[in-house]
Amino acid sequence: MLHWCRRKSKILFLVIITTCCIYVFISSKSDNRPKHKKKVHIAENDLPLILWWNAMPDDYGSTSLCDWYFCRFTTQRKHLAKAKAVLFYGSDIDISDLPLPRSPGQLWALLHEESPRNVAFMPYHEWLQHFNFTSTFSRYSDAPLTTYYLPRMENLTSPTYVIPVADKSGQINQGLVFFMQSDCDTMSGRDDYVRELMNYITIDSYGACLKNHELPDSLQEQQHDYLNNLYSPEILKLIARYKFVLSYENGICYDYITEKFWRPLTVGSIPLYFGSPTVKDWAPNHKSFIDISDFNSPKDLADFIKKLDANETEYNAYLQHKFNMVKPIGNERLVKELRTRNSSLYANNFFQSFECGVCRKLYQHPIQIQMASEIHYQCPHQPVYPRMFGKVRNNEEWLSAMELGKCQANILDRFLKRNLKFTKDNFTKLLNDEMILGKCLA
Repeated sequence: MLHWCRRKSKILFLVIITTCCIYVFISSKSDNRPKHKKKVHIAENDLPLILWWNAMPDDYGSTSLCDWYFCRFTTQRKHLAKAKAVLFYGSDIDISDLPLPRSPGQLWALLHEESPRNVAFMPYHEWLQHFNFTSTFSRYSDAPLTTYYLPRMENLTSPTYVIPVADKSGQINQGLVFFMQSDCDTMSGRDDYVRELMNYITIDSYGACLKNHELPDSLQEQQHDYLNNLYSPEILKLIARYKFVLSYENGICYDYITEKFWRPLTVGSIPLYFGSPTVKDWAPNHKSFIDISDFNSPKDLADFIKKLDANETEYNAYLQHKFNMVKPIGNERLVKELRTRNSSLYANNFFQSFECGVCRKLYQHPIQIQMASEIHYQCPHQPVYPRMFGKVRNNEEWLSAMELGKCQANILDRFLKRNLKFTKDNFTKLLNDEMILGKCLA
């Protein structure tokens, strides 16, 4: 018995020694990690300085930790010469107010989740090539926002808002299609197409565009703060009552997919979609939506909708992301994107995520100074419309705006390559001269 106790003590001693050795080994490996992966105290003046050129308030400033990397952020333009990177928000860019001269090696970074409807020069190579880092809706940007408007995978699979198709069919005093837009006469011809579709099918239009229905009182206030209520329970419950939802983007760009597509899928309705030519790459399943571009006219689309409305089995085939318990989402690209994307993008914080993307880039060894191109934005240079009998009423205005954008991009390219400050008058005079000479159409 004594012999067994001694043997047991030796075994226990060896186990303890072995455990200690493993701990020491792991600790030594941890201590050998690269210096930048340690949470260490660094003198603030030694941190990379990043300057927000627009969008942020004048008193904005912070020292942020992005993964294991520290960077300082400011809006104080007096620090331009020392800034390692300059950040731009696309919708607020003033072309006569750019950070020139640009210091050698200084990175320019562009954040823009919108289509180019308000910034006509944005899609062109002549402008985009001056940026080293982008965060746009394109999957090819450095920090893609392609699924930004889909908060979580559970939005697609949860049955929370789903109304059985039989109950939807039993709704009285309700149209077959839901439509709600207050951004009218867009460059995508949305109002013109919907107006023509209304000739063949009943559409309840709740927004300022083609309005024929009033929102419930509970939603009137939310309409004035639309962007902060995209997924409010009240709006989702209203949309869920309809079998079909018009999901028509204001601009047609590759990978530009907004809440107009994701909300109907969230509530178990079928989107009637016109927008991104690559939307099939991101849909939950092969049969999840109806692509307006597949039809020769609004009448053909209306005929198809009526047939689907009369066939409950076929209708439900579009809702497999809600009804298939084994594999609700068959699109592996979408599943991978939702599982691996930067979660901070989808907590109403894509500005901070953009900051951190640029911060991490500044710690690359060596820093890659590649330039952006049109693939980082991927928008046609002319308006794109679905097939319809009538014409888009403001087509000429949008066509002129895009042609003007091309001319603006060319002139900006020349000014930026000179790397000298210029005024609004300088820019406007050159733009007018080139328009008069017809160079903008060359």
